[in-house]
Amino acid sequence: MTAYTDSLGFNKGTAAYPAMDMPVVKMEVVLDFAAIAAARSAAGVAALAATDTLEVIPLPAGSTVLMAGADVTTAEGATATMDLGDGSGATTYLSNVNLNSVAANGATVAAPVFYASADQLYITLDHNNIDTAVVRVWVVVADCN
Repeated sequence: MTAYTDSLGFNKGTAAYPAMDMPVVKMEVVLDFAAIAAARSAAGVAALAATDTLEVIPLPAGSTVLMAGADVTTAEGATATMDLGDGSGATTYLSNVNLNSVAANGATVAAPVFYASADQLYITLDHNNIDTAVVRVWVVVADCN
């Protein structure tokens, strides 16, 4: 397992709230695995493999996550799954999201999760050779600062 902090092939943004001047915001990132694979190859770095984690959305200190999810907009074309979690667990929000089926995979958090310190939303890949799927990962966050 390798934990990647780079953002080759996608834009994960910064560890700050979007400039919306609103206490509750939705942050999202689109993960186009074809673009990610191409960018990683062009940079001469390792391809993503099973059990690898990838930081996808930074959570600023003082955040409370109300909901999170992953919407598959383009299917992989073969068996592939991923998990959505944070620094405390790989499946805090979602487990075994089917990347070979176009679907919305939202998770309503039973109890809001407060982050006193900055953290990240991570995906963990459960299979090798994910290179076609497109997934929109999102989180609804309250700024409690």
